[in-house]
Amino acid sequence: MTEQIIKDWKVPSREERETILIYEEEVDQWHIYTDVPKHARKYEKYIDESKNHRKGYSVNGGQLAMIDGYVVGNVGIRKKMSDKERKVISERMKKLREENKL
Repeated sequence: MTEQIIKDWKVPSREERETILIYEEEVDQWHIYTDVPKHARKYEKYIDESKNHRKGYSVNGGQLAMIDGYVVGNVGIRKKMSDKERKVISERMKKLREENKL
């Protein structure tokens, strides 16, 4: 398929940037659109090159700033937590469960 390269992508302001992940169950595929440069660089390696996709490179410096295409495999979105953070969340959930037992 085709790769569309946009060499003069104007990166939106921080307030306007977005990352959208859509799961299409019928075809069991994830689609990603992001104009958050950090996310574009992170997910670039997962773009399915065999399908139509777009990549936008910023006007300022030419770094990858946008991707739009299908993802190969599954998308895992998981925040890495420290043991301390995990313990705080665990305690909070325990408290909520106890309050809801009534």
